Parts: sequence; structure tokens; C-alpha cells
Amino acid sequence: MPKEREFIKSFFQFSMGQWIAALISFITTPITTWLIIPEEFGKASMFTLAFNLLLNVALLGADQSFVRMFYERSEDKRRDLLWDSLLPSLSIGVVVFVVIGIFWKELSFILFGDYNHFLPIFLLGVTILIGILERFSTLAVRMKKRGIAFSTLRVVNGVTNAVFTILYALFVSRSFYAVIIGLFFSHIVTALLAIFFERELWFGKFKVDFKSIKAIVRYGLPFVPTFLITWLFQSIDRLSLRNYSDFTEIGLYSAAFKVVSVMSLIQAGFTTFWTPVSYESYEKEPESKGIFEKTSVFIAAAMFVFGLLLVVFKDVIFLLLESSYRQAAGISSFLILMPIMYTVSETTVVGINFKKKTYWHMLIATVAAGVNVFGNLMLVPVYGAKGAAFSTGVSYIVFFCMRTFISRSLFPVNYHLGKFFISTFVFVVVAFINTFVINMVFQVVSAVLGLIVVMFVYRDQVKYVFDLGVDLMREVKERVASR
Repeated sequence: MPKEREFIKSFFQFSMGQWIAALISFITTPITTWLIIPEEFGKASMFTLAFNLLLNVALLGADQSFVRMFYERSEDKRRDLLWDSLLPSLSIGVVVFVVIGIFWKELSFILFGDYNHFLPIFLLGVTILIGILERFSTLAVRMKKRGIAFSTLRVVNGVTNAVFTILYALFVSRSFYAVIIGLFFSHIVTALLAIFFERELWFGKFKVDFKSIKAIVRYGLPFVPTFLITWLFQSIDRLSLRNYSDFTEIGLYSAAFKVVSVMSLIQAGFTTFWTPVSYESYEKEPESKGIFEKTSVFIAAAMFVFGLLLVVFKDVIFLLLESSYRQAAGISSFLILMPIMYTVSETTVVGINFKKKTYWHMLIATVAAGVNVFGNLMLVPVYGAKGAAFSTGVSYIVFFCMRTFISRSLFPVNYHLGKFFISTFVFVVVAFINTFVINMVFQVVSAVLGLIVVMFVYRDQVKYVFDLGVDLMREVKERVASR
């Protein structure tokens, strides 16, 4: 019990910032929709797509190498590892910046529909360089397992993004520039604060080791084509909407994404905490699998329950948005499968990473991307954003299945997949009703019934969490009384 409580305490420390950031996002999303019309929101979404693509190309997978090798190095060698990992990424980042500068007009047309937007394209290049520093600086905090510090970074990032976006929209222009400015300054502030938190790791003597750089690039490079395929997998919905529809439809889809991002931030909070814990647990006890079994089943229970609660209250939540965005409520249900499938798969994919069989990630991403591309090409011309959401949700189920079954063949763990797939079936039925059936009463009743079924399937986990919460509340009361 003490071990489990320590585990949960550490999880809360890491996740607290993501939850607060999710709350900030939940509050600011309606404000943003009242300030920025769907068409402009759609253009901002295209900027974000380009940023994510080019940032991860520039990183060369060296960030993944840094994470994988962190616990293999003694503390006095970790500064060398940081700089050996950072230098190749920054070098490629500069190349990407130059290429963006040369082809800025073409990029402006592809992303925004005309050739006149030099400033956002310039900011794209600069933000990529800052994003590289932010990635490594936040990873350093994360790998040191400084949960409260990491949570602080997430809160600062969310607040900075919200403040600069809203201020720009209010006092300068109610355009997609506001979202870009918010993103730009949030990366700067987060990077500076993260470097300050781990200044002892960043500043001081270090030795560049070209053999180490070669090993870092060799391990990380397979992640680049994998990421490109994953990026296509995760972006084909908006690319299809860009091709078959307009920026307004993309804006509605992106608004639905923003609401779903509340769960995505919970996903990020867990993943951030879980990665160092899983690697450290494996390095210490390679044959021990209990932590992986328990974590997967508890996370699955939590994600399905949160996801169905979001479906139950989706229409109430979207009433907070400006009226032109409210039809996005019908898009959101299948999108919730993204954070559910991805988060749970982070607990079941560990075998691939532990055994360093990273080439499997490329196959997984390719198959999932193929399913999503096919689904979007078939459904988006007919159903628009709803078709994109349906295709994306189904492809994430494929993504989970491949990650899990390949990982289990390398590192066998009982993930209680029977419970998981029953809950997945229930969620798909609920999502289908809430996407394609117009009757709101039928939508809400189906979601509530789905929630009851899932809580029954995971009744042991629900009871455990409830009992643990009661025990913790009792402890707090006793401590307060004793004072």
C-alpha cells in the first residue's frame, strides 16, 4: 500500500500541472471562439500542423535518445548527454529555418491560402529553434522526476499561451495571428523557466563526444520516418478537410479538438510521468511486470470513464462556445478515442521500447496511417468533419491493437484486454449515436448507459480508487484534527 500511494502521489505531482493547464484551456477556448471566427481558427490549426512536423524533423529523434539513455548514464555524465543530444537537433533546426526563409511564399500559400504572410512564416522558423530548446529543457526536468517543477512548467505554458492569445486578439487583431503569437511566447517562457530549473545540468563544463553523438543519432533516427508517418496519421483529417472543404470546416474541427484536448492534457500528464517510471522500473527489475499490469488497467478505467463523462456533457460544454462553433459538438465523440487509445497504449507498448525494437513503431504508424488515409478519403467528401472524426477514432483503435500485441510478444504482460475491448465496443456504439443520431435525448441516454457499463466492467478499479480516496480524506482530517 505505501508503494502504491507513493506511486499515486508522484503521478499527481506530475499530472497536476497538466490538469490545471487543461482547466485553463477549458476556460480560454470559449473566450477564443468569441474572439476568432472559425475560418481564422482553421488557419491557426494549419500553422500548428506545420510546426509539429518541422520540429520533429529537426529533432532527429535525439530527444528520444536522451530519454532512453538518461538512466544509463551516471549523474556526472548527464550534462554531456544533454549537449550531445542537443547539438545535432539545433544544427538541423538552423537548416530548417533557412529552408523556411527561402520558400516562405510557397509555405504561406500552402498554409494560409495566399502569398502575403511573411511574419507567421518567419515566426514558424524561430519557434522551431525555440521549440528544440524547450523540448530538451522540459525533458531534463521530467527525467529528473521533478513532478512539481514539471507541473509548474505546464501551468506557465498554458497561462502564457492564453494571455498572449487573448491580448493580441483584443488589442491588435482578431485573426489567426493571435494564436500564433500565443504559441510563440509560451514556448519562449517555458524554455527559459525549464532551463532555470535545471541550470546545473545546462551550465558548466561538458565534453562533446562524437562517438556518443553517433550513437544518439543512430538510436533516434528511426524515429524520424516513424514520426513523419505518425504525423500523417494524426494530420490527415485536417489535410483532407483542407483539400475537400474550407478553413471554416477546419476551424470547427479544431474547436472540437480543443475541447477534447482537455483529455489530451491528462494524457500528456500521465505519459510524462510514466516514461521515466517505466524505464527506471525495467532497469531495476527487468522481470517484474506487476506495475505494468496494474497501471494499464487503472489508466484504461480512468480514460474510459472520463471520456464517457465528456460525451455525456458535450452539448452543455459546447454551449459555452460562440454560436458559430456549436455544431462542433457532433464532431467530438469519436475524437475522444484518440487520447483514450494513445494513453492506454503508452502502458502496453513498453515491450517495444525496452527491447529497443524501435523499427516496429514505423510499421505500426504506417498501418494506422493507411487506415486513416483510406477512411478520410472515403468519408470526408461525404460527411465532412464528422467523417474525419470517425476515421480518426477507428484508426486509433488499430494503432492501440498493433502497439499492444507486438509489445506483448516481446514482453508478455496481462493487460486485461477483455475488459478493454468490451469498453471500446461500448464507447464506439455511444460515439456513433452521438455523432450521427440527431435526437439529443437518445444521445445522452446512450452515453449514460455506456458509462454505467464501463464502470461495471472496471468495478474493482473504481472501488479501489473510491476506497483510496476515502482513506486519504480520513488521513487529512486526522492530521488537521491533531494540529
